[in-house]
Amino acid sequence: MILYVVRHAEAVQGRENLQDEWRHLTEKGRSSAEKMSCRVAKSGPKTRLTVTSPLTRAVQTAEIMAVRACRRNVVVASTLLLPGGDIAEIVEYLKNCGRGQRVMLVGHEPQLGLLVSALLERGEGGLPLKKGACVALKLEPLKAGKPAEFLWYLVPGKKRITSFKKAFSLK
Repeated sequence: MILYVVRHAEAVQGRENLQDEWRHLTEKGRSSAEKMSCRVAKSGPKTRLTVTSPLTRAVQTAEIMAVRACRRNVVVASTLLLPGGDIAEIVEYLKNCGRGQRVMLVGHEPQLGLLVSALLERGEGGLPLKKGACVALKLEPLKAGKPAEFLWYLVPGKKRITSFKKAFSLK
């Protein structure tokens, strides 16, 4: 399975009269997501399934990213990707997606960074993802105990990084 893990693009700041779940993408965030969708589509196999947090900013990012995905791509919202969602439940969900799938998850930090860290078996700490960034992993969900393989990391406005150490500034 090829797994793309995408943090939602830049959203408006929370305000007293704007609940967190209704925060939407800024114009800069929309533009960044559109550019990123082109770059992701050119960087690997196109997705067949996009699973997003149901919060507005994540749904908007997922919809923009899905425009460049395979025409058979399906976008679904899942409470698994709400902030604070259980990482083990997301991993179990991925195991049930099927071997040949190409899946994109769109959600929030720190949850996504923790998920990437868990899939790569990098310990308890999360790997911070920048807004609008995408991490690509090769995952063999049916092979228990085998970590995912890091493929690349894309950050808006930057070159694709294929070295895990460079992507996350590890020494």
